[in-house]
Amino acid sequence: MEYKIPKKLGTIKQLIDRFEVAKARKAPWIDHLRECYEYTLPQRETFNSYSAGQRKNRDIFDSTAVIGVQSFASRMQATMVPPWRRWSILSPGSEIAEEFKEEAQTLLDATTKVIFDHINHSNFATQTHEAFLDLAISTGAMTIERSKKPGAASILEFNAVPLAEIYPEEGPNSSIETVWREREVAARNIEREWEGANVSSETQKLITSKPNAKITIIEGCVYEPEADMYYTCIIEKKQKHIIYTEEMEVSPWIIFREMVVPGETLGRGRVMQLLPDIKTLNKVNEFTLRNAALAISGVYTAQDDGVINPYTMTLEPGAVIPVGSNDNSNPTLKPLDRSGDFNVGELISSEYRERINKGLFAEPFGGMESPTKTATEMSLRGQELVMSAGSAFSRLQTEFVEKVIRRVVHILSKEGKIDDVKVDGRLVTIKHTSPLARAQDQEDLLSMQQFMEMGGALGPEMFGLGAKLEDIVAWTGHKLGIEQKLLRTAAERAVMQEQAADMMNAQQAQAAGQQPQQPQQGPQI
Repeated sequence: MEYKIPKKLGTIKQLIDRFEVAKARKAPWIDHLRECYEYTLPQRETFNSYSAGQRKNRDIFDSTAVIGVQSFASRMQATMVPPWRRWSILSPGSEIAEEFKEEAQTLLDATTKVIFDHINHSNFATQTHEAFLDLAISTGAMTIERSKKPGAASILEFNAVPLAEIYPEEGPNSSIETVWREREVAARNIEREWEGANVSSETQKLITSKPNAKITIIEGCVYEPEADMYYTCIIEKKQKHIIYTEEMEVSPWIIFREMVVPGETLGRGRVMQLLPDIKTLNKVNEFTLRNAALAISGVYTAQDDGVINPYTMTLEPGAVIPVGSNDNSNPTLKPLDRSGDFNVGELISSEYRERINKGLFAEPFGGMESPTKTATEMSLRGQELVMSAGSAFSRLQTEFVEKVIRRVVHILSKEGKIDDVKVDGRLVTIKHTSPLARAQDQEDLLSMQQFMEMGGALGPEMFGLGAKLEDIVAWTGHKLGIEQKLLRTAAERAVMQEQAADMMNAQQAQAAGQQPQQPQQGPQI
């Protein structure tokens, strides 16, 4: 099958030129990114040529940032998309009439259950953690495709893509629309990765004769604004040959950033902001370790007096060294006084470690040794954490969580696993229910708690006149992410209120009918 590029995207040469422009735009970032990876994620640094099993942490003298980045990725995953939990639900949008929202919510809860059943049985948790590691440096990248593995528990397949391989293009609204990727693929895997691929004659020969030969592939997911569609274009770079194209309504690429400087495409992660502290701590620890080595082994001065040869002498435990003089006033071998202060180095290191851990959320609540931290204090600290990083989390909810849900809904709808649902904010929207989102809702719940305490002081009659008590429980349940099937609808509440009123009237009538008649007494004489 012969694939053709849509006319609106141009020719193969124009697409390759467009890729080269995106690649050149990323070039000024390479040195900065490489330095960040060397100090915090040396094992994932792939901007230089490398070999499998290569040792990459030779220049690390302090592992605070290395461990901190791992903690950052784990904490982001646990607070935004915790494994085996529903961190978002589909909800009726703004254009759904109020009287139909509860019924629509019941149907959407069933859809949400299917969505997270597939997500939780896929490789989402492992790939998300890897993408969050790159997010700590700059920009996270992930693809969501339909799984090609027969008999898999989920039809979803997630793949974290190294930052070194991607070259994103930004649209007019500071959102990444087009993504380019350059990588080497074994010739024998091309047809497996892109089913029905139309490879060039040269590549077909390699598949037969040298199946392990590496082919440089340019993979582009190009957005076409007029049609509002995404086009996947797979190009053999050397042969300038298109081997595969596909048209999609929703992009398979999830590119997300925590902070973006205006005019830049890639994000600036927390490691970039903390890099001066990380480098200083690493250097201070290097000096401290060298000073400790000098303190343990010592440095000596030796006099060449014809008996001792300082150029061949070896200082080691138990060694006997012939010397020309043991006189204290004129020894042949004398220890050199050590300079430097361990206390100063440790003081500086402690301060920098605290700042790095705080910036990477490694220890947001401080040490846990003290038993005096109450539940209220931990709750307030959690709210303070959300407030200090609220803007960054809001961007991640938009660029990561919502895009993941939209792409998953698109794949499952296309495969017939769920009804055709369009998450556009008008008919269907996304309600975040992750621990982070619930922490953001804590302020509303605390306000409601204070309102009920202050209103209750006025008496139940006055409070009932001013507040819709029958709706408070449902509102609280929605804030906490409780499924609609566990909450009564407005119609069910109305029926129960009517039944309660009928029962009360019956009890009052029964009480009035059983009340004994009091005999009339005349005036006493």
